[in-house]
Amino acid sequence: MTKDTIVANATPLIPSAVSIIRISGKDALKIGQSIFSKKEDIKPRKVYFGKFKDSEGNIIDEGIFIYFKAPYSFTGEDVVEIQTHGSVPVVKKIINEAIKLGARFAEPGEFTKRAFLNGKIDLTQAEAIAQLIEAKTEKASQAAVNILEGKLSSQVRRLRDALMNIESLIEAELNFPEDVEEMPLESIKNDLDNVIRQIKQLLSTYKKGKLITEGIKLAIAGRPNVGKSSLFNALIGYERAIVSDIQGTTRDFIEESFNIQGIPVKLIDTAGIRHSTDEIEKIGIEKTKEKIKEADIVLFVFDAFEGLTEEDLKIYEDIKHKSPIIVANKADLLLDKDRKKYYFKDIIFTSTKTQEGIQELENRIFNILGLTEDIDSEVYINLRHQEILEKSLKILEKVNNNLKDYENFKEILMLEIREAKEHLSEIIGEITTEDVLGNIFSSFCIGK
Repeated sequence: MTKDTIVANATPLIPSAVSIIRISGKDALKIGQSIFSKKEDIKPRKVYFGKFKDSEGNIIDEGIFIYFKAPYSFTGEDVVEIQTHGSVPVVKKIINEAIKLGARFAEPGEFTKRAFLNGKIDLTQAEAIAQLIEAKTEKASQAAVNILEGKLSSQVRRLRDALMNIESLIEAELNFPEDVEEMPLESIKNDLDNVIRQIKQLLSTYKKGKLITEGIKLAIAGRPNVGKSSLFNALIGYERAIVSDIQGTTRDFIEESFNIQGIPVKLIDTAGIRHSTDEIEKIGIEKTKEKIKEADIVLFVFDAFEGLTEEDLKIYEDIKHKSPIIVANKADLLLDKDRKKYYFKDIIFTSTKTQEGIQELENRIFNILGLTEDIDSEVYINLRHQEILEKSLKILEKVNNNLKDYENFKEILMLEIREAKEHLSEIIGEITTEDVLGNIFSSFCIGK
């Protein structure tokens, strides 16, 4: 299939100012020139302006034609990029003309897959492209760029090379015992300790990376009419939830996405928890309890002016296992001397009217996540990396903890280290299977 010439829209198929169509493969230039009006000798990396025509000579549109000669292209193959007006019928027509001329429509992620197979990028960089496209915040995009620049690849290669060095020395010792000195177990242990420590450091980045790319679920809980919806609106920055003095206004949960200091947050405003005979409100309260269970962080909100009621304390008892952030809302109605009388420690006093405490609340959420302001410079692994690193770590720890048992079985020691090394090679794609590649690239958008 990699010998086929492929075509797809590289920009979304929606009305826009400009659309890009990409053709890649051995026949890319021939197919592209058959559609393009200029028949002159097309030079690589030069921009040409002209008209695009169908097989009957009818003008489809006018625009820009660029040719990238292999291997100096994204895919490593001959690539043609056609830029037209962003008309959906125009884009479809040009793609259909390319297919008539021998191209086929690309599969999801096939351009990036070809870039990987042709050695233009490694597997971590390919994954980073998808991550960058899907990034919801600046921090998520920066995390993807760090991997795209090869920061994770270089760390993994250093670890792999360290294991390869141990493997090579043991193999030399076994094959040339008269010429090569025996490698002391203590020296092997020091090298393994260093590799194990670095693998554990990489593994520790998974949780932060997941937060940055996928975000958190944040639920607001409390009894009716304590200002949950007002707080919800204050956090997202506009009036999304209906605010009313009537108890039970929010009968179902409301979800909205925003970000706190660059971390994606799905904020959930829940129905007020109380005893109710209203069947619809009771359903909302049950859904509230479900959402609280799913939440990563819960804000427990009570009315600062009214003070803690028995109903508040009962709700708190039900959710205290979630270690909620305690929020005393409507603090603008409260005298300073009254702020010291509450049962809880570390209360954040908020007012949606004066915006008091909103920034402090955001900072508390950010700190609970265990994040710092310098996270933009770090590298974070994904689930696939985590699973592979754990396999390698398991082997290395077993070897390191029982190193003396290998003293007379260096061949087995060498094979164990080789297996751990090969796991690391899987991360960057030097050892992989078609199933793994299919799983990774199927999540890409068409045309990338």
